[in-house]
Amino acid sequence: MASRPAGTLRRHHMATRQQEMAPAGAAACDSVDEEHVGVPRSPSSAEKDGPVFKPTLSWVSLVGVTFFAVCGGDYGLEDSVGAGGARLTLLGVFLLPWFWSLPIGLMTAELGSMIPEAGGCVVWVHRALGPFWAQQNAMWNLVSNTFDNALYPVMFVDYLVYFPAFRLEGLPRWLVSVSMLLVVTLLNIQGVDVVANASNVFALLVISPFAGLVVAGLPQLPDMATFLEGITPSIYDPPIRWGAFLSVLLWNTSGYDSVGALAAEVQRPGRDFPIAMVVTIILVTLVYLLPLAVAVALDSKQTRKWSDGHFVLVASEHIGDWLAAWITIGGALSAVGLLNTLLCTSARVAVSAARLHVLPSSLAAVHQQSGTPRRATLAISLVLAVACALPFSQLVSISMLFYGATTFTEFLALIVLREREPLTPRPFRVPLSNTPLLLACIPPMGLCLLLVCLAPPEAWVLFVLTCFVAVLAHVRAHCMHRLPAWVPRLGVGAPHAASGSQAGYGSVDTSAVAAQLVEARLQQHARKAALAYDCDGSSDGDRAPSIISELAPRIALLGGK
Repeated sequence: MASRPAGTLRRHHMATRQQEMAPAGAAACDSVDEEHVGVPRSPSSAEKDGPVFKPTLSWVSLVGVTFFAVCGGDYGLEDSVGAGGARLTLLGVFLLPWFWSLPIGLMTAELGSMIPEAGGCVVWVHRALGPFWAQQNAMWNLVSNTFDNALYPVMFVDYLVYFPAFRLEGLPRWLVSVSMLLVVTLLNIQGVDVVANASNVFALLVISPFAGLVVAGLPQLPDMATFLEGITPSIYDPPIRWGAFLSVLLWNTSGYDSVGALAAEVQRPGRDFPIAMVVTIILVTLVYLLPLAVAVALDSKQTRKWSDGHFVLVASEHIGDWLAAWITIGGALSAVGLLNTLLCTSARVAVSAARLHVLPSSLAAVHQQSGTPRRATLAISLVLAVACALPFSQLVSISMLFYGATTFTEFLALIVLREREPLTPRPFRVPLSNTPLLLACIPPMGLCLLLVCLAPPEAWVLFVLTCFVAVLAHVRAHCMHRLPAWVPRLGVGAPHAASGSQAGYGSVDTSAVAAQLVEARLQQHARKAALAYDCDGSSDGDRAPSIISELAPRIALLGGK
């Protein structure tokens, strides 16, 4: 029989010693689901407290969901052309994915695979920056999602005005928006699988009219010199509206991080997240760039007059009414698909906010059969029914201020967790060391600050009010001794609930937290001792049993075991 190499024997010996030294119950606490590439799911306390989210999404399903979290076709891009001109918009669509979308996508892939819990950014910020900033981030995200999601019923009605029967105003217009919202709500309460499958179908239906625009418009394109002359700014053009231009363009290329809210429902986060992010970034860039270039070439003399719905006018004037009707129907379906996805992710964020006591705790409930947060979904839908009465441009500006703030804290969480938890397993890791990672985060974080600075006054008033409400929620939770706390499971990398809920939230029993802290420290001592014994053959490893015997009575006393 062939002998095992010395290194293999040492690793085997160390693993054996760690198993022997682990306190009772540690094996269960640190159990790993092989289907999730070594990433632990919610702690066992969650399973006995109630139903948990079901990991059913593959990377293919995740692409459809991410596509609608970000894009949903070229719809909505027209406002950036009108605000900044065709040349700036084409340049932005080509460059922003690499300085804005890709960093957000890679951040989502790393943090979503490292912490595969429902809630996404709220969970990441809590892990890195603590409960205060997690509650602020939760409030920012909720407000951003509210105004962002309210855009899509507005877009739905805006595109239907091409048909005379849907040229509505006032109450009838609002009722059509609410009807669309009702359909999306019914899809969401059925389960995340229904949402993902519907997203894939909607994606094909939405992309097809723009593919038709490219194919039908290519034979009518002018020569390159005429095209370049048409997109060159003129001294007679109105001033560039930088705030509106950047808000709309960044809004059209953002949203990758929102899919992190579904991390607990992804089959293999370490594989599925990075594949879905890269595929979606390439798909979104092509879907934006090709139809926009063709439409601008066909209508280059009037680009500063573009506004929401202008693709329909370009198709009608230069190709035919058949394509205009097709794009109109696609626009309505795009709005449905966007709201379908973002209502799904927003409900998961609301669950996390409820567990942080920012929202009523009843919203944290997850339906047993479908594995969906039905109460949170219905509550968000009721709020959206009111918010969708606001105009499109105002909704975008308000949404992007809050999105800039929450995305900035997400990048900060990525940097802090890299520094604070360098050994925590990351099934996917951005291929940069800490210093290059920090430098790579500067451009998107700078864009986040720019969004905040360019926001209109009414958005700032709402932002200050939201921060104040979040502070009150934090103080209230602190006074009631209900601040959520996570105890790191050393070497595993998932949050461990002190007590309560399935994702590491809930009311904290101080003695239980203290016991888990001692237990975590005990595991650290044992592993360090075993590692020292394995590396140099010294007798330091023999101290581990004595450490266990010394601390075991304290653990029993503190934890009531």
